[in-house]
Amino acid sequence: MTVLTTAPNDITETVSTEVAVVSVSPDISLLSPTPSSAVLTAPGGRFELKPELRSVCALTGDGSLYVSAQHQADPYVMAFMDQLDHAGFDYKISTCSMTDIKALYQASEQVGLGGAQVDTDRQAHALQILGDAHRRGASDVHIIVGHDITRILYRVHGLLWEARQEKSQVGLELCSALYNSMCDVTKDHYQPQIPQDARVGREFVQQLGLFGARVATRPLVDGPLMVMRLLYDDQRKMTLSDLGFLPEQIEQFARLRSLPYGVNLITGPTGSGKSKSLQVNLNLLHDETQGTRHILTLEDPPEYPLKANQSPLGPGETWSGGIKNSVRLDPDILMYGELRDFESAQAAYSGGMTGHLVWSTMHTNNAVASIQRARDMGVPDYLVMDPALTTGIINQSLLPVLCPHCCTPLRENHSAVSPVLLSRLEHLQIIDLVNLRGEGCSGCKNLGVIDRSVVGEVLLTDLQFMNVFAKGGASAARRHWVKEMGGITKISHAITKIQAGIIDPRHAETIVGPLDFDRQLVELSNV
Repeated sequence: MTVLTTAPNDITETVSTEVAVVSVSPDISLLSPTPSSAVLTAPGGRFELKPELRSVCALTGDGSLYVSAQHQADPYVMAFMDQLDHAGFDYKISTCSMTDIKALYQASEQVGLGGAQVDTDRQAHALQILGDAHRRGASDVHIIVGHDITRILYRVHGLLWEARQEKSQVGLELCSALYNSMCDVTKDHYQPQIPQDARVGREFVQQLGLFGARVATRPLVDGPLMVMRLLYDDQRKMTLSDLGFLPEQIEQFARLRSLPYGVNLITGPTGSGKSKSLQVNLNLLHDETQGTRHILTLEDPPEYPLKANQSPLGPGETWSGGIKNSVRLDPDILMYGELRDFESAQAAYSGGMTGHLVWSTMHTNNAVASIQRARDMGVPDYLVMDPALTTGIINQSLLPVLCPHCCTPLRENHSAVSPVLLSRLEHLQIIDLVNLRGEGCSGCKNLGVIDRSVVGEVLLTDLQFMNVFAKGGASAARRHWVKEMGGITKISHAITKIQAGIIDPRHAETIVGPLDFDRQLVELSNV
């Protein structure tokens, strides 16, 4: 930091004990519409300030911090300097009048934040990145802005890989252009120092051939992070079999669709394909009932087109308020995008109690844990533990599918896996059937994987299961489900696909757990 003191049309000696530098008041008329002269503290700027603080200071892109001479010791101004120091932003202080500062902001408004051409160029740049990610089948795009460089990563078939690098300033401009000029659901201008959520505008997602794109941001130690979730309407996967469910699991889905009422939850971690499974299942329900039942959804935002009356959460509308409103619209089947808290969970169970078939999603690790999750949300036990109300729970994850052209047999490359994994595969007696991810080829765009497939658990509750859960907890209930009800765990499902040679066991263990996890959780839970 360099300290300068100025007075209009005059030169004065500094009183700082650290430096002795002279300067003149800024000539506002010399400002030009370039990124270096942009006012970074203006609305939408990198260091946007509240209106009352903008009246006494302004930071420009060339590193000049203009401060009103009467407000140099203002605690809020000093706190802003601390923020700049913490961010590693190199700046010099120049004192001037409040009139000069006001003129700086007025000039900034005239030239546009960073200049209109910069914004247009960055918008085109952002579209190019999103288009490239779409062509590669990416589910997410990460923009990670560091001190010196910006890394842009794609998540393709569940795996992250670095697509390109840009200068740090380019990354900031990309994030700003995406949020400020390409999103139609934003509450504020882009502010790198706080978490924000938005959605890319319809005109842009249609141009890209996407159904939608969600945006989430968060500050990191070295700079901001922006992640975009790309939403596709994948017409290649329109059945539960296409998604990867087993025949016996598909029969269980059909049983749940046939029920007149009850709460059914599709659960799993973020990015596990829950919304896609909901789409396929509800479309099947529509076709099976020939459109004679009113299917109403509440989503934030709608992620896939459905054969239903799709309703987005309105501005300022809460989940609980939307759910309460939905039951007054003569529905037969209700689909809620996600149960997030006590109010939304209780409202969903109220829908089930009043004779509706309810489908929704929840974030949990396995099917049985979903019951405890609902209890932790505050839903009363007499609702959660009623098998006539909590009728079905599905839990799922997605595993990368190996490229059949370049995958390599494990029997030819034992050293590629850890000794403990090799021991587990030997215990399962499937080593000769296992394939590993290869180096990549033209058929898989050098990724080694070509798709993702579900591994899932489908639990149809009954009175005995609920009694076991009430007396012995989740571990005892999971053992009862597997041993007495024939439940298929995600580990068991994953082993089936590893044995078929289509899943790398290393991917399976990373995503769903060690291949002997069932023995730990089921076999030993009665000890």
